[in-house]
Amino acid sequence: MNFARSLTELAIRAQARSRSEKWVLYERAFPPRVGERVLDVGVSRYDDVPGENYFLRRYPYPSQLTGVGIEEQSELEKRYPEVTFVHADARALPFPDRSFDVVHSNAVIEHVGQATEHARFVSELVRVGRSGFITTPNRWFPIETHTKLPFVHWLPLPIFLRIARLVDEADLRLWLLSEQGLRRFFSPTTRVELQSTKILGWPLTVVALYWVDGGDRNR
Repeated sequence: MNFARSLTELAIRAQARSRSEKWVLYERAFPPRVGERVLDVGVSRYDDVPGENYFLRRYPYPSQLTGVGIEEQSELEKRYPEVTFVHADARALPFPDRSFDVVHSNAVIEHVGQATEHARFVSELVRVGRSGFITTPNRWFPIETHTKLPFVHWLPLPIFLRIARLVDEADLRLWLLSEQGLRRFFSPTTRVELQSTKILGWPLTVVALYWVDGGDRNR
């Protein structure tokens, strides 16, 4: 029991540190600037949960930010009155091509379905944004960050989902990706740079930065 509790605490601390590191990576690649249009894909209504909506909390120009999610957003609209919220499926975004200078999405792609849906998700984000920042938990990190259990995500999917139900994750829809697993959903014509957040040198989160139309890394 103490071992399991220690693993859970380790996973929670790792996630909190990872979110801070993600912001550092984002800010370095896409320094926030006045006048840009930014899309945050996958906003969560669970805003009181530590670590949720880290991007909404940190982005310094909220009036330039649009948040997309599939959940009820009325509470988010009250908490972030300057942000524009849109209820939409990320696999079919209601925006014209190149509507945004930067698209951000944290730990969403692993929930949208399997390979075909992953491809649709990436295609839509690349379509609407000139550049972007997509993260997902690393499939090869030994602790699964949703269930906080070690190694279970390396089991066959039906067994993993059965275990998830036993730890109160009955609604978990999860198809984890590696670095190359995420990279393969981008067109060869899209410039992609893979980075990661790490714990003890082990990649915890895969981060894909992308630029289209000859986009400049420093914009």
